Amino acid sequence: MQRLIQDLKSGDFKKIYLLYGQEAYLRKQYKDKLKEAMIGDDTMNFSYYEGKDFTVGEVIDQAETMPFFAERRIILMENTGFFKNQCPELTEYLNSLPDYLYLLFVEEEVDKRSKMFKTVKQIGR
Repeated sequence: MQRLIQDLKSGDFKKIYLLYGQEAYLRKQYKDKLKEAMIGDDTMNFSYYEGKDFTVGEVIDQAETMPFFAERRIILMENTGFFKNQCPELTEYLNSLPDYLYLLFVEEEVDKRSKMFKTVKQIGR
């Protein structure tokens, strides 16, 4: 959390953030702070996905779309289960993210042994 707070103060963000744990209040608080610091009230360059009602292909297509009159595109995915179940397509995509793209993952539970978790730990916070 110290690194996250430091990133919020400096404005120098990692490409990927994973917020997880049992405390729903803290997850929501840091999710909102990150979203506000990274994109503000720009809804055009922000995408939100929740649960399992979407495909990885949709996310990747959205990620490949350049931001409109902004320097960043933010994609927030919440409670997707990608960190408990394998998602090789997204794990592979994380290694070649465009410069303008920032991903926020908010999960209740993660499997720290999964390839997805290890990739996010290596690239982001």
